[in-house]
Amino acid sequence: MNTSTGLIIGGLFPAIAFGVGALFQKHSNDIGIGQSNYLLCFSVGTIVAAIFAVMIFSENNFSSRAGLFAVGHGLLFGAGFVCLAIGLTVYQESVSKLVPLANMSTLVTVILGLIIFSEYSKLNVQPLLAGSALILIGGILVSRA
Repeated sequence: MNTSTGLIIGGLFPAIAFGVGALFQKHSNDIGIGQSNYLLCFSVGTIVAAIFAVMIFSENNFSSRAGLFAVGHGLLFGAGFVCLAIGLTVYQESVSKLVPLANMSTLVTVILGLIIFSEYSKLNVQPLLAGSALILIGGILVSRA
């Protein structure tokens, strides 16, 4: 498999999708939608994406334990989106500041991946830490914009 293709499909495309999706969220909140209704509508979009994925991919693996972790991810993702929406609507923060700060979740993932999955043994940690420092600096700069 080509690593560049994997980075484009697994990294660049989601970045574009999540970035444009944040604009959809901002517009939806600007028009006027309650957070619970937003999350319900958002979930419909996720279910439609899941139906397409089921039709496209032939994998049928499932276990209750894996399913519970997926539900946990969904709960945390939903909670994060509700918090983002509250920042947009209640506190009237700009999407240009909030989304980059929220995407500092990368740092949480890096730290936990290194600790929980022992990924430090599989990666060149120095560039990873340097990139993480740049993300942190970027977050500080964005929050002061």
